[in-house]
Amino acid sequence: MISLPRYLFIHDADADPSALRDPIVRQWKEMDRGVDYDFYAASCPEDALRHVSLYCDLHPELDTCFVACGRDALTAGVAAGLMGADEGKTLAVYDPEGTNSLARYYEGRDFGSIPLLLAGSPSGIDMIRINNSYAVNACTFGLEDLTGEKGSGLLQSVSTSLRRSFRSVRISADGVPLDAGSILLFTLANGRYAPGGLLCAPSASNDDGRMDLCIVRNMAPTRLMKVLPLLAGGGLAEEPSLASDTVLRKIRSLTVESTKDITLMADGIALKGREFSIRLVPSAIRMVIPAVLD
Repeated sequence: MISLPRYLFIHDADADPSALRDPIVRQWKEMDRGVDYDFYAASCPEDALRHVSLYCDLHPELDTCFVACGRDALTAGVAAGLMGADEGKTLAVYDPEGTNSLARYYEGRDFGSIPLLLAGSPSGIDMIRINNSYAVNACTFGLEDLTGEKGSGLLQSVSTSLRRSFRSVRISADGVPLDAGSILLFTLANGRYAPGGLLCAPSASNDDGRMDLCIVRNMAPTRLMKVLPLLAGGGLAEEPSLASDTVLRKIRSLTVESTKDITLMADGIALKGREFSIRLVPSAIRMVIPAVLD
């Protein structure tokens, strides 16, 4: 009988396999535990989604932890593959560098430790559904360069948005139209961070059934220079002088309509279209959070 792994580490196919796998293998050997594990190199987030979904369908009896190793987009693909799976199928993150947005949400936890991963416990987390796609951390508009993980800074990303002639979209939150005017950008967060290290929602919780919406209206570049550091560092809500330039609230659903094609970024994955229906799926999947180091 073939023994199937209880832990499946999924990483980008273009990542250096030795650099990623060797520390995991070394930690596993040091533990001397009789727990099976394996690796899968995903060619893209959609490949990760398909592999996880198929694995869950083929092995409904097997408790398996799918460990996403790498960027936010890959983590979103692994998480999306777990939608509808039974409670024995869980998500985890391996992130020794501390750059993954989902890992950064859990401050003080060591996502590079295999022993702490195995000692961790699963907990339900929410997911953002955007039409037929999913995000774990955030969905953004107007930050394509930044949240596309191309290494661009926030200033460069927003400067790109300012040069575009079309920035007007119709938005409704929880079924109520918002009078947001001409929009420069928005972030819709389930967690605290968006790809690129943007602390877009410092008070967000990924298990409270709500998303944190932040809309930044079009404004003069000189005023925008005051907004950008606050947006990057999570201090926008604490600056009352910018209240007329922003919309901040907690919501469960959002609809976005445009007369022209626009791009939303879902954990670094580009979604193009003219109509987007976005809603939060409470307790959508279970995630194994590393144990606290004694």
